[in-house]
Amino acid sequence: MLAHGRPPTNRSPGDETVTPAAQAMLESFKGPAYLATACLDVIAWNSALAAVFGDLTPLPEGARNMLWLMFASPEHRAAIPDWDEAARAMVARFRREFDRNRDDGRFLALVENLRATSAEFRAWWGAQDVSLRPEGPKRFSVAGVGEIVLDQHTFLWEPSPGVRLVVYSPANDDSAGRVQVLCDRWQRRKTGTA
Repeated sequence: MLAHGRPPTNRSPGDETVTPAAQAMLESFKGPAYLATACLDVIAWNSALAAVFGDLTPLPEGARNMLWLMFASPEHRAAIPDWDEAARAMVARFRREFDRNRDDGRFLALVENLRATSAEFRAWWGAQDVSLRPEGPKRFSVAGVGEIVLDQHTFLWEPSPGVRLVVYSPANDDSAGRVQVLCDRWQRRKTGTA
C-alpha cells in the first residue's frame, strides 16, 4: 500500500451507483466496457461486452464477478487462449486489492468460494504473488469469429471510490471488424430480427 501510495478506501459496501449517464457512457465505447468494484464485481456493462463475452444479465449477482468467471466459468476460461498466464496475473492484481480491503466480507467470501472451487486458484493464492503488471493486448477466442485481440485499459471511477472503468479497445482492424460482427449479431438478437 505504501509503495503505490494508495491507502485503503474509506467507503461502505454498496455505495456503487450506476446512473443512466454512466450507462450511456459505457454504450459509447465500440469495444467491451464495464464498471467493477475493487472486488471485481461487475456493476454495469455495455452491449459490446454482452456481444463479445456473453451477457451477464442472466447470472446471479454473485456470479457477475470477473475473478469468479475467470476460474469458475468453463465458457469464459475456454475463450482465453493463454488462460494460465492471464489467470495468474489477475490473481496477483486482485491480491493487491484484497490486502487493502481484507476486512470487507465480499472479498473474504469470494476468496473462500474460489478456494473451494478451483485448485489453480488455491495454489496461486497460496503463492501470495502481488503485482501490478502492465495492461496490454489480450487475446480471446470467440465462437463464430475466431481470435480477437483487445487492449485493456483500466481507470479509477471518480464518482464511486473503489470502482474501476475497464475498457477493451480492438488492437487491430481485424479485431475491430470481428467485434462489430458480434455487436451486429447481438443487436439483431435483442430486437428479434435475427
